[in-house]
Amino acid sequence: MPGQVKRIGLLIGEFKRRGVFKAVAAYAVIAWGASLAATDLLPAFGAPGWTVRAFIICAALGLPVVAVLAWLYEITTRGIVRDTGVSEIPAAAQDGNTTVAFVGAGVRVRWKDAGGEHERSFFRDFAIGREAPCELILDDPHISRRHVEVRHEQGRWWLVDPGSRNGTRLDGELVQRAPLPASASVRLYDAGPELRMETTGETATITAFGMPQ
Repeated sequence: MPGQVKRIGLLIGEFKRRGVFKAVAAYAVIAWGASLAATDLLPAFGAPGWTVRAFIICAALGLPVVAVLAWLYEITTRGIVRDTGVSEIPAAAQDGNTTVAFVGAGVRVRWKDAGGEHERSFFRDFAIGREAPCELILDDPHISRRHVEVRHEQGRWWLVDPGSRNGTRLDGELVQRAPLPASASVRLYDAGPELRMETTGETATITAFGMPQ
């Protein structure tokens, strides 16, 4: 029973993260208003009585369609893209080894909002966005669910925008993928809060050893 409750809680959390509840609520309000308008307007234009019922039924059938689309997709600068809910996971090397964490080298993120000044340090890949499962969550409607990722690749840290709605600016320049300098200013949209990022420490890795493929 506790396991089922936990699974239900995780499912509800994922529905919230993907904005399914918001999309369904917005559609319900629009569909309700359109149905009321159809009830008055269609008979006024001489439409038979069944057309009103058909309109209301079609509006109701659209509700689960909206829920499914909100679950699967998100609107970004690259158009409507599939929301996988997870970041890209590096493929295992041919010998079956996969780097899973970074120690010694990290990224310090500092920012300021209505709640004051904040600082967090990360020693492995992390994502910044509006909702979980991002490791750094910023409550701002202009920020995408998963807005930008900071990855450790090729011995250095990289800033990667997976297709956010309003883009990512590194030291004022709009970027999709760029190496992260030792000290940098990052904004997730033009007027967004400034994130000061600093890379620290020596590069080291922890590797998980798997079976050869």
